[in-house]
Amino acid sequence: MSAPMKARRIKQEIPIRIGPTGKEKPRLFLVPKTRASDVIKSLREFEVETDGESVPWNVPVQDLIDAYTEPGAALRGARARDGLSQSQLATKLGIPVPNISEMENGKRPIGKKMAHRLAKIFKVHYKVFL
Repeated sequence: MSAPMKARRIKQEIPIRIGPTGKEKPRLFLVPKTRASDVIKSLREFEVETDGESVPWNVPVQDLIDAYTEPGAALRGARARDGLSQSQLATKLGIPVPNISEMENGKRPIGKKMAHRLAKIFKVHYKVFL
């Protein structure tokens, strides 16, 4: 004998989608209509006003690009995003630790082969590092 299943009352819930952030997938929340106004009110406290125009990716990090070069800033950012130290990344790549530092500081170019290896580790397109 099968037990009756509790059905969701979709009409009384409001879907709210948040994400993605980093490696996470977008998350969907079904909020009861009675609580939705409170949730929306809370979210509005953190809302950022925009003029509808997008900002190129390099504008907010221009100081890093000036200090480390564009590929170096990309490498440093990807490493920080994944929580890897220079020595951990060097171990994964099988290269000396100073090479990572030199690539980040623009003293050593990141070649195409190395860009492909980095892209595989960080799961991004290799051209990010060129």
